[in-house]
Amino acid sequence: MHLTSIFAMLCLASGVAVSSTPVEKQLLSISPRDFVQQFNAVAQKDGAGLNLPDFRIKSGWHRATPSTGVSVLVRAAETGHALNEVIVVCQAVERCLETITTTARAIDASAEPDLIQHFMAARIAAQLSDVALVMSGLVYAVVAPSDEDFVALVIRPYQPQMELTAQRQA
Repeated sequence: MHLTSIFAMLCLASGVAVSSTPVEKQLLSISPRDFVQQFNAVAQKDGAGLNLPDFRIKSGWHRATPSTGVSVLVRAAETGHALNEVIVVCQAVERCLETITTTARAIDASAEPDLIQHFMAARIAAQLSDVALVMSGLVYAVVAPSDEDFVALVIRPYQPQMELTAQRQA
């Protein structure tokens, strides 16, 4: 069974309400090291059994694999003390949604995991095309190419001056 079909079945979503009060931010105000600490704390609190290794404070991409077939990538700003974006790439269903919601809550404690899961399911099932979810000043964009067997969630700061579509933001 195709990975996107499995996701859609796991998170049956008939509709998604997307509402928020966007706040303009240029960077995620969390360092790679703080992100890892928050991720591990949220995972431990939830009993998720997920763990990320410590990322050094440096610019550029950092990558970790908290479970088989699931990767978490963070792109640190030039100073290394803030993040430009976080991407969760899933090539396996197991632990994917759990990693995505843990990642979202590590960046923003007020993130709503159920809303993110329903949005992903609707986006993957093509009920919402070229749409991104904006919540608490962050953009959540789903990338699910039909010719590839992976799904990715990109989390970036919301930039209101840009057109808000998954293609432009992701």
